[in-house]
Amino acid sequence: MGDLELALRVSIIFELFWLDLIPAGTYIPPNTAASNLACLTLMHAFGLATPAEAVFPILLCLPLGWIGARLEDFLRARQNAAYESLQAWARGDAARPVHLGRLILESLAQGGVAHFLFFFAAVLSLISLVGLLRAWDLLQPPQGLFHWGHLWVAASFGGILSLRSLRAYGALAGGVAVVLAISLFYLP
Repeated sequence: MGDLELALRVSIIFELFWLDLIPAGTYIPPNTAASNLACLTLMHAFGLATPAEAVFPILLCLPLGWIGARLEDFLRARQNAAYESLQAWARGDAARPVHLGRLILESLAQGGVAHFLFFFAAVLSLISLVGLLRAWDLLQPPQGLFHWGHLWVAASFGGILSLRSLRAYGALAGGVAVVLAISLFYLP
């Protein structure tokens, strides 16, 4: 979008938020690219650049990661039929030959079209929503309230919660309380 520094700042938030979600085994992690690119598109379309202005687009775009993962899961389940026919052909049980190149091309085309349509519809919807909210003056972020460091620390809570330990949860709650207390006394 032309602003590498802003893109990196926003990308760090999404990476930290989903730090503990690793694609191991059959688990499909959130689609961080969809969330990240949609957020950057929103910010670019509306000229948003400050941390306070970034909070709302980030929160709006987080669900796209989970929806993208569900789309990927749906596509994999749908493509299992092709895999089953390939296995039958490899064992010699298939009545007709399987064209491996065609299977791969169909799979790539289905995935590419589905992900493009999902992303296009999501970004178009979000741009319309943010446009309406701005037209009605419902989207006025408080300037100076957030800094990029605040957003990065908040996003890193996902990594802390991944520890799945009562001590980690207690440390997180204590840290949040300290940050809130400091914010109340030191914000203008």
